[in-house]
Amino acid sequence: MRKLNAVISPIILVLFIVHGVLGAFNLMGTGSVTTKVLAQTMLGLIAVHTLIGCILTGQTLHILRKSGAGYFRDNLLFWARRISGFLIMALIFFHVTAFSGVSADNYRLPLFDTFRLITQIFLVVSVAFHVITNAKPMLISFGIKKLKPRVGDILFWMSALMLFMAAAFIVYYLRWRAV
Repeated sequence: MRKLNAVISPIILVLFIVHGVLGAFNLMGTGSVTTKVLAQTMLGLIAVHTLIGCILTGQTLHILRKSGAGYFRDNLLFWARRISGFLIMALIFFHVTAFSGVSADNYRLPLFDTFRLITQIFLVVSVAFHVITNAKPMLISFGIKKLKPRVGDILFWMSALMLFMAAAFIVYYLRWRAV
């Protein structure tokens, strides 16, 4: 199960980056690429990733209970990774509801208000945190042992992409306010 998760995770990451960049161009009004099939594929993989994560978390809790180790105090990074994953799942719901809607057979986006902007910014921050904190285990699962040369690159590119996506949400919000 861990191997399957190790294979699914980078696929989700690539799909997320493509979806995020194309979606950002759409939100800024400079693109018109539909990412619905890409998003649905990614959502299915995220569901599998979440299911595997829940099973592995349950197994870990069982091991911790038997060993007598502290749940939170001794495993803060573990819990931060799990909590960020569950937060992402909740925020995906807000993302889907913010960018989907059909009214009388016409595609209409709901009003992109301040609440929706905040949820989308939280989604970007949560994904950034989840990806950055899980980069090391993912690289190790692929046998990459020299992590230090890659950490700077990962942080730089993830930060740049996430800032671009967050900026697109802000531009989209401002475009809604101007209407």
